[in-house]
Amino acid sequence: MKHYNVAGGMFDPFWKELPFANIHDSVTPDALHQLYQGVLVHLINWVQKTMSKDELDRRAQCLPPTYGVRHFRNGITSLKQVSGSERKNIGKILLACLGPDTHPDAVKACKALLDFIYLALYGSHDEETLTYMEEALNDWFKSRNYFLEAGIRDDLNIPKFHSLLHYVDSIRKFGTVDNYNTELFERLHIDFAKQGWRASNKRNHFPQMIQWLSRREKILSFNSYQSWLQSLYDAKSTSNPAFQLSKAYQYTIAKHPAEPHKGIARIVISHSAPNFLPCLKLFLNSLRKSPQPRSRALKAELPIKSLDVWHQFKLKPDSQVDGEVIEEIIKAVPFHGKSASPQARFDNVVVLFSDSAESTSLQGKFSF
Repeated sequence: MKHYNVAGGMFDPFWKELPFANIHDSVTPDALHQLYQGVLVHLINWVQKTMSKDELDRRAQCLPPTYGVRHFRNGITSLKQVSGSERKNIGKILLACLGPDTHPDAVKACKALLDFIYLALYGSHDEETLTYMEEALNDWFKSRNYFLEAGIRDDLNIPKFHSLLHYVDSIRKFGTVDNYNTELFERLHIDFAKQGWRASNKRNHFPQMIQWLSRREKILSFNSYQSWLQSLYDAKSTSNPAFQLSKAYQYTIAKHPAEPHKGIARIVISHSAPNFLPCLKLFLNSLRKSPQPRSRALKAELPIKSLDVWHQFKLKPDSQVDGEVIEEIIKAVPFHGKSASPQARFDNVVVLFSDSAESTSLQGKFSF
């Protein structure tokens, strides 16, 4: 039996005589190119044909900006060479853009595929979650005929849609899809090639890139050693919740405040924060070596009358999402008629305050 490769040559594969080799098992799912850059791309194109590109852009622009969700100010059509992370952000808002005037079968089909994508990307699976994946795939098969009946597609014989049938079996055999997702290597290409190229002078760049990577590794090794030393010291300070929160996240804030020396009374009014003053007193009291009782701290007079106010800060959690470090911007912009964008914006943030909140997802402390 002869085997032919894509170029037309003929060869004998090394696995031909191996009794337990199954070449089909070597083709594992690829979440980046099959789900985000494949299935989701088709789904977005079909939605655009259902309501027109301009209408989908208009609905994406009308969505209010919020934490964790990208706001597409210029719509989706204007994007060129869309990356995997941008596809993920489009997937987050796609279902909300369908609206009540979209055919119910189209909504069900989109919901089923989005459910399948997010379920497939779970970091751990059991038979219950795999059953959810199978149910989402069945819902897709029940509703997908709408795209044929509406004339959007002549057929649905698309290889990347066929690959969805093999996800559950692959997860049972090889574990979660992050074990064999090419997104990790795409990310390494940015770290090891693109950034090194930008750091060079573009002439005889390979030695420069190697030297740049070597220095980066040395810096990373030194930072790891410093973090280890710092962890020994931090073990004595774990009783302070504010300290624990600062260790869990990395903050970036502007050098100069948006509103310097703003009166506390004005902060309470403009930010609609009636409890700001007592919370500020309790926070300052917690920083003392010998904190006063709560009732006494609330009656105390503040030694300050104004504060510097920042309207936003960047938050980088000490974790990765699908192999990518995510940086978010948290905004608290009060209404100001003289500003370029007079509308107010206050992002809601759910803060994990204790270990007991992690098991139920929503128990804990909420910060607004």
